Parts: sequence; C-alpha cells; structure tokens
Amino acid sequence: MKKGGTIVITISRQEASGGSYIGHLVARRLDFKYFDRDILYEASKYLEVDESEISSLEEKPSSFFEKLLRAFSFEIPEVAYMPPSRPIYDRDLFDIESKIINEIAERYNSVIIGRGGFYVLRGHPGLVNVFVHAPLNFRIKRIMEVRNISDRDKALSEIEESDRNREKFIRDMTGVNWTDARNYHLCIDTSVVSFTIAEEMIVKLVENIRYNLGL
Repeated sequence: MKKGGTIVITISRQEASGGSYIGHLVARRLDFKYFDRDILYEASKYLEVDESEISSLEEKPSSFFEKLLRAFSFEIPEVAYMPPSRPIYDRDLFDIESKIINEIAERYNSVIIGRGGFYVLRGHPGLVNVFVHAPLNFRIKRIMEVRNISDRDKALSEIEESDRNREKFIRDMTGVNWTDARNYHLCIDTSVVSFTIAEEMIVKLVENIRYNLGL
C-alpha cells in the first residue's frame, strides 16, 4: 500500500467509557487490524525487556522519585527494587511506541487504542481521531459491572487515577491537552450514544474520508 494510503482510526478514551470495546466493534465491521497491547509487546521486544516491566509506564507518568530510584537501581545491585536489565523511562517507551504506530499506519488500515496516537500520526492523510468519554457516574457503574467491583469508592479511585495519569502522560509527552476536542474529528459521549451507534458514527466518518481521499 502506498505511503499515506491507509485509514487509521485512533481512539483516545476515558477509563470505563467503552472506547476499547467500540474500537473492537469498528475494527471487526471494517475488517481493520486492531492494535492495543500488541504495541506494548512489540516495544518490549525492541527494548529487550519483558512486557510486564514496562507496562506500568504506559499512559502513566513516573514521579521524580520513581525515576531517580530506577536510575540508581542500575548502579546499586543490592537495592530492594528490581529493575529491568537497563533503565527504561516514559520518553523511551513513548518514542518506541510512536515509531511502531507510524509503521502500523504505513502498512495497515487499522484501529489504534490510546498511546497518544492522535498526536503521533498528525498529518497522516487518512487519520480519524476519536475521543470517547462519559460522565463519572456512568463510568463507575460500568467499571463495577465489567470488572466485578463491589466497592463504589474503589471503582471511583481506579477511574480517577487512570484519567489523571493519562492526562499528565499525554501532556508531558506531547505538550497538548488530552481532553481538548480540537485534537479529534469526533467526540462521543457513551452515556447518551450506545456502543453500536458509536460504531456506526465512526464507520460513516471513515467512509466519508475514504471517499474524499479516493481510497
């Protein structure tokens, strides 16, 4: 496929808003490739570390103390913290995942979940950026059902921590506001739009872009 001749849908999402699920629906409907944890796996191979050792860095900024501890851990073998074979930082992972995302966009019609894809692929002709969000109460109810959480406070805490981490990570890595509607072609509130209707909205937008690009 020629350079820029692909359609790539990036889906940024608030925790428990259903963005990943909608991404699955759209990928299946359009017969696009779906990428989420696959990107982390490829990054771990490139960095020559186990996937579990870098998963905590994704969309989650390290504190100054954590970075300092990680760096010193490579010089002091007896320290309690057990790091990967060499220091891996937020920027390392973001840069590698950005490279992988660009390679995906070169080769495949695809749906890419999170990881700042909307920013990484800016300028790609066939780019469709989607932001999926919902009010807090809707997301609390959904995460309790999906993850079988009985404690509402625990559900709330998980959502707030995830949103806070994603927002800070994207700001630190890209300098843009993660929730700014100007980053996206389509913003969907899943408390008022069902997942199937959200799927239809994205598909219609993709069909329009395909037509305009002659793809």
